[in-house]
Amino acid sequence: MASERAAGHLAPGFLVAAPGLRDPNFAGSLVLMTGHRRAGAMGFVVNRPAPISAADMLASVDDRLGGLARASEHGQRPVLVGGPVAPEQVWVLYRRGGGPDDEDAIRVGRNLAVGSSRPVLESILSHDGPGPVQLFVGYAGWAPMQLEAEISQGSWVPLGFDEDLVTTVPVPDRWSEAVRRLGLDPNGFIVGGGGAMA
Repeated sequence: MASERAAGHLAPGFLVAAPGLRDPNFAGSLVLMTGHRRAGAMGFVVNRPAPISAADMLASVDDRLGGLARASEHGQRPVLVGGPVAPEQVWVLYRRGGGPDDEDAIRVGRNLAVGSSRPVLESILSHDGPGPVQLFVGYAGWAPMQLEAEISQGSWVPLGFDEDLVTTVPVPDRWSEAVRRLGLDPNGFIVGGGGAMA
């Protein structure tokens, strides 16, 4: 079972939305944390599909990318709504070493990275490189100390990073599986005093 993480060291890792979190952008969500610094925090919701395929979404942005996506197995996958910040920006989560790495990509654990460069996206769509590949529109962001306050209020429960939560667990099952890895019952748990209880 993955260990619960301290609020000071959240990336890479996950945030599990507590049942009481009512913000429509995050209710019932599992967030992959990719950055956590004094300047703020950044992550991607990994269980909220957008009502569009990758191919259709990319075609609306760029004809060449849309054509590549239609010819690629990756283009048939759903796009996930990564969060409410910059909803027009496309990001890709990919396995490092399968093609040209994006110098500006954010490393996520040992094997994964998330970036937004066109060369990486084109390479992945052109070669169907090693998975996983997940496209996101937008991301989740927090101002300095905002996330720490939300955790102390019981909105989120931190969970250590397990790559398989985003590489093998089906999208609809990710939140409930994360709750189980916390040692809790997905059908109901409460958060109080900075911790989660069954």
